[in-house]
Amino acid sequence: MKFFFLLIIILLSACNKTEDQGNQKPLITLSSLTDGMRLQLQGSATDADGKVDKLTIKWGDNKSNTYANNDFSQFEFNHTFTDPSTYTVTLTALDNAGDSTVQIIQVAVDFKETSLNGIRPNLFKTAADEYLIFTINLHTYQETSQNEKFNFITDVIGLMDIDFIAFQECAQHKDAAITEGIIREDNMALEITNRLKVKYNTDYSFVWNWAHYGWDVWEEGVAVVSKHPLLFSEDRYISTATGTTTITSRKVIFGAYQIPEGEFHLYSAHTHWRSALTDEEQNRQIENIKTMVAENESWHFGALSVVCGDFNGNPTSDYPWSEGYNTMVKDDVFQDTFFKIYPDANNTPAQAIYNTIGGDLPGRIDYIFMKKNARLQVVDSQIIFTEDIIGRVSDHFGVLTKLKIGR
Repeated sequence: MKFFFLLIIILLSACNKTEDQGNQKPLITLSSLTDGMRLQLQGSATDADGKVDKLTIKWGDNKSNTYANNDFSQFEFNHTFTDPSTYTVTLTALDNAGDSTVQIIQVAVDFKETSLNGIRPNLFKTAADEYLIFTINLHTYQETSQNEKFNFITDVIGLMDIDFIAFQECAQHKDAAITEGIIREDNMALEITNRLKVKYNTDYSFVWNWAHYGWDVWEEGVAVVSKHPLLFSEDRYISTATGTTTITSRKVIFGAYQIPEGEFHLYSAHTHWRSALTDEEQNRQIENIKTMVAENESWHFGALSVVCGDFNGNPTSDYPWSEGYNTMVKDDVFQDTFFKIYPDANNTPAQAIYNTIGGDLPGRIDYIFMKKNARLQVVDSQIIFTEDIIGRVSDHFGVLTKLKIGR
């Protein structure tokens, strides 16, 4: 009988020990690394008496990710935030018994510092009669990390005190709220000029209009931007087509600005590409731009004119695909300011260092054309938004030119 009771006690003790031990919760080790707006989490989630079935990460910006059916003994997860801030990141590991472990960390992210070290020294202004002109195709909100790329553009304009800017594929969503006139709250020119005001306390104004939808939902337009007083502006169709549903529909926009040396005319254009050997639409659009410049100069004698934009034509392409560029510079009326500084830029075979767009069809298609005038001198020019100079902000790389203006 004593043996029987002793056996029961032993068995009960063994049961109590198992119940006391219970299931072991997952063990998490975690480290973090930030690079600009990007956060990288590295670590492990293990379970001594089972396995980790699922990891959930709440990033602190109303976004989350859940991972299952993985080996979590070593993991690496990445997340890119939209706005600079300090975020509470919560990682939860769930094991096969239904128990979970939570680890919480605070992470501060900010935009990368914009370095101008790659900009040619001669492009920085050193005198009051020097002016910087910049053009870039913004790629219609098709970029990842768009907020950070807006910051790069804002910094370059603000830090270098750029005078005149031309944007193409400068878009706004058709469903965004109207702020004033035809401008919606997410207009890319509005976004950048607002940032310039906040970060650099500089008032830049812009003029914008659009000609067709991009990706069916974006009102895709062109803009001119400047810190100098705007005298008047005009937008004009340069294309045969004028409907918003056809991509061949194109406008050019123009702003007349007052500078100490007189009146400065800035144009932003985005011409259509040549679609066939016999297609003359691109040439017609370019001729219409030149006509517009001549008309404005005839009404405002002594004005200085610069035409910027994405012309969708490469001077190193075979004939007739190069004709758009040649149409612009023929008769020696307009000068390609970049070519003035880099006289081998149009040599064939084309050199990748002169590409202003990447992708499947790389080439030099973005230009700052100066209407020749004895008062205008090209000082320097550079393609700037490449990985090794400022960083990428679009599928286009942007062109910056410095002009010296005599009285």
